[in-house]
Amino acid sequence: MKKQYLGLDILRGFGVFMVVWLHSAFYYFDGLYDLDLNNPPLIVTLIGLLLMFAGLFAMISGAGHTLQLHRKLDSGYEPKKALMFNSISGLMILAIGYAYFIFTGAGLVHFESRSMNNSMLVDLIRYGRISTVVSERVLYVDSLTIIGMNILIMGLMFVLAQRWVRNKQVRSWSSVYLLSAFGVFLFSLVRIPLYEVYLKAVADKQLGMVLLLNGFVNKNNPLLPYLAFGLMGAWVASMLKERGWRLLVRTALPLSLALLTTGVVLYVGLPDTMLQRSIDLKWYAIMTAQLGLFLVMMLAALRHYDFRREEDARHMSFVSTFLYRFGVAGLTAFFLESVVSACIYRVLSLMIPGLHFGLLAALVYGLVLALCWGFFLMLWERAHFRYGLEYFYCSTLDRFGESEKKHKMKGFQDSGSRP
Repeated sequence: MKKQYLGLDILRGFGVFMVVWLHSAFYYFDGLYDLDLNNPPLIVTLIGLLLMFAGLFAMISGAGHTLQLHRKLDSGYEPKKALMFNSISGLMILAIGYAYFIFTGAGLVHFESRSMNNSMLVDLIRYGRISTVVSERVLYVDSLTIIGMNILIMGLMFVLAQRWVRNKQVRSWSSVYLLSAFGVFLFSLVRIPLYEVYLKAVADKQLGMVLLLNGFVNKNNPLLPYLAFGLMGAWVASMLKERGWRLLVRTALPLSLALLTTGVVLYVGLPDTMLQRSIDLKWYAIMTAQLGLFLVMMLAALRHYDFRREEDARHMSFVSTFLYRFGVAGLTAFFLESVVSACIYRVLSLMIPGLHFGLLAALVYGLVLALCWGFFLMLWERAHFRYGLEYFYCSTLDRFGESEKKHKMKGFQDSGSRP
């Protein structure tokens, strides 16, 4: 089994870059509240789809952490020690996720009241006030929160699967993960009726019911279905270890195309409620298509960067290197991008009274900021990304075992070569 799968890091970097770009574009588009959600422009629908990257991050995280657990067992770690390392990682991501969404994260749009619930620092920068509406943000399940919860749950599953495989109760790790992924995904249909129960509990201030259901069925990125995305990534990782690349492709490619086709057919045939963010069969169609799409994207990235013939393997291009840095040290950029974009917009609005961003201008604004983050990471790389969130994350994990991300941060040279 390879020590590093470069394709996973670059695919993660692509996702982070797109989120940094589209967050700034979306939240500084002055026509946001005037959108006709029943008949949105095509580009707005595409932006809405592109912002739904939580499943991709969950799948890559599932693959990456499962590969790391396999390597730790292979290198002599006891299962309990590997589980402790994994659990600390998950808890740290959860802590960062909650800090992100309360203090620095993206806004929550309320179209009906033409208002936005901003994080504390963004509200302070943009309007000179401290936001006090934090309960909605604490309950919100953002990308980092779901990744943290997935890491914790899949660490326990890994230890159980290890025991089942050792005792020959199951044939392979991969079968456990694939069956679990489809089981969770099918069970996620219960989110449709449970979401109404959750909304009623919120309206009636039934705190116990809200806390019970929140992580499973809340508005964005809950365990149902995003645990299934993480488990699908774990399946890919276990297939690479047990069966190898060729058998993975023979199994995963038809599966991914079937999921993608099914999701698209359902999406086209059902009423369009995507921008209304309804939790209905349209939502489930999108999730089905994304499960297939992200699996295809993962296979394509692995094929291009990790499983080409030796004679085809060349130095990475500038674009690949650019995205790789986001994949290795993009957590800091993701954590701070809303605050930085708010500061820059505030300065621009003071210099240009009546500043107005139409859709094209907003997209350009977001793209320029994302590119600036990329060039900042290029400079910061020379210091091995010291003192960023990743640095402190790795320093903490090193007390419980060796962190592989630390080697990526220190080992990549700005020569464009393969790490």
